[in-house]
Amino acid sequence: MKKIIGLILAIITIVGCVFAFAACGEKETTETLQVYTNAGFAPFEYVNDNGKVVGVDIDVMNYIGKKLGYKVIINDIQFENILPQVQSNKFAVGAAGMSKTDERDKVALASVVYATSVQYVIAPNGTFAENAVVTLDQVLAAANKIGVQSGTTGQYMIEDYIDEVNEDEETPDVTNKTVEYSNAIVASQDIGTATCQAVIIDELPAKSISAANDKLSCWKIDVDPESYVLYFNKEATELVEEVNKVLEKMIKDGTINQYIMNHSNGN
Repeated sequence: MKKIIGLILAIITIVGCVFAFAACGEKETTETLQVYTNAGFAPFEYVNDNGKVVGVDIDVMNYIGKKLGYKVIINDIQFENILPQVQSNKFAVGAAGMSKTDERDKVALASVVYATSVQYVIAPNGTFAENAVVTLDQVLAAANKIGVQSGTTGQYMIEDYIDEVNEDEETPDVTNKTVEYSNAIVASQDIGTATCQAVIIDELPAKSISAANDKLSCWKIDVDPESYVLYFNKEATELVEEVNKVLEKMIKDGTINQYIMNHSNGN
């Protein structure tokens, strides 16, 4: 009898070890992580043919959730509402191709930088020379009304530049105005009309939009590059530390670059 009991205990121990090894490197799901995004920013977040929100940031957050033991809930909302949601919940994350800025750092905690980008302008074919890197002055000369995604650094960049031009006593005033949209995909549908002649948005979304429309092209704007981060509640210091460790590993082993490649080959 003792031998039988010993055998049973041994089997139980072995089975327990098997499950322990299978779960190695991943924690049990104990908390819900509310992820806020705006699904009009391919390849980082977009709606696929099945109506599901997918993209680089979604893959990143699902990977992080799996590694740290969080159930990830994706919330597709207006871009300008993302940080207010993050401010109201310690277990919330802004994952929407968000550029790191001093203004955003005042109200939320930033992760390590996981990707970089630069601003592009989308306009009708032939607006600028092929492969040209254009200045903001050239953008203003080509478009009186410029579409922007509300709350983005692209919007702030062009609006600040318009203000600078109009404050310069040696430079003639310009009448250019920005037109706010929920995302660049919607904005691009108005390009070439009286409503909007060009759209300013980050590089990969600009390339995705122009690739899907044979009447549009995109050009790099001659401005400094930007850094993408995830944004968290100011009190979520421990969570940010845990996330940063996972992000740094994903950057080092090429996981994030692979996600970008996966979602840049058509969506």
